[in-house]
This record gives sequence, C-alpha cells and structure tokens, in this order.
Amino acid sequence: MGKIFNYDSKFFAGMTKVSDTIIINILFVICSIPIVTIGASITALYSVSMKITRDEDVYAAKEFIKQFKQNFKQSTIIWLILLVVGLFIGLDFYLCSLMSNNTMGMIFKFIFTVVSVVIAFILIYVFPLTARFENSIKNTLTNSIFMSIQHLPYTLVMSVLAFAPILSFILFSQYWGQIVFFNTCISFGFIAYMNSILLNKIFSKYIQE
Repeated sequence: MGKIFNYDSKFFAGMTKVSDTIIINILFVICSIPIVTIGASITALYSVSMKITRDEDVYAAKEFIKQFKQNFKQSTIIWLILLVVGLFIGLDFYLCSLMSNNTMGMIFKFIFTVVSVVIAFILIYVFPLTARFENSIKNTLTNSIFMSIQHLPYTLVMSVLAFAPILSFILFSQYWGQIVFFNTCISFGFIAYMNSILLNKIFSKYIQE
C-alpha cells in the first residue's frame, strides 16, 4: 500500500499529472477572460502540457505564468490576426446567406469554407509552435500550414479534440451548466494534454539532436 503513495510510484505520477492539468486548465480559463489574451493563454497551456507529457519536472502554475508573460506579445499578435480573419470570414458567410441560392453564392461559400478549415488547422499548430520554437510570426504561421498538411491524420484528430467544447455546447445545449463546469475544471487541459502527446511526436521530427 505504501508503494502506491510513494513519490516515485506510477500512481503518484499520474495523480500529479491530473492535478497539474486541472491547475493549468483553470489558469487558462481565467487568463482567457479578456478575450484579447486567449492567444497567450493557449500558448502557455500547451507549453506546460507538452512538458508534462514529456515527463519533465515542472511547477504547473509557475510555468504557466512564466510562459504567458514570455510569449504574450507574439501570441497576442497572432491571435488578433486570426481573430480578424475569422470575423471577416464570418461576415462573408452571413452576406452569402443573404444571397439567392445561385452558382456564385455557392462558389463563395465553398471558398470561405476552405479558408475556414485552413484557419482551424492553423489554430491547432500555431500556438504550440510558438511555445516550442523561437521564430518569426510569418514563419510560425507558414509552418503551421505546412505541418497541418504534412501530418493531416494527426491534424484531424487534434481538430476534433480541440473543437469538442464548442461542439458540446451546440449538441448538448440543454446541459450547458454541466458543460461550463466541466470546461472550467478540466476539459481544456485534458484536450491540451491529449494533443500534446501527438504534438511532441510531430515536433520531434523537426528538432535536431
């Protein structure tokens, strides 16, 4: 019985990961409240989560705050760029919905759908890349597109996980209270943890030994 609660036991290591995941999840939610800081929050979330999945010793709260501050400027600029593009696409979709169901309208809808998918794929990689590698904003965005296509199966899996909280609100709106509670406590951290396992595999291919 004593071995279970030993600091070196698998049980203790697992419980530490769970508690760290809950901590960074709550910090992510709090730091994302101003909206404009969401990019920095995602970067910090994935920075800590990728270290946790690599079994690195890390003080979750301290490391989250450190990464939030360290990557704030670049992450915020990237987030605002993607937010503006997203709002523009949303407006275009709305305008297309007002058009008659003609060929031109269908073509525009198809184009904006493709662009939306590209933006979604970029979102999967851009902030973890910011957390893992030092690079310019332009190169980070470019690498996000490249990796999303190069590792498409992983990208699709991570996309489903990443957008699960949004889908849960749409599909199970009658349980919004429970969903909000679950998201606030652990879901974002859990998703980041699962995605970080795949991201570490992907990023390891681009790190020179």
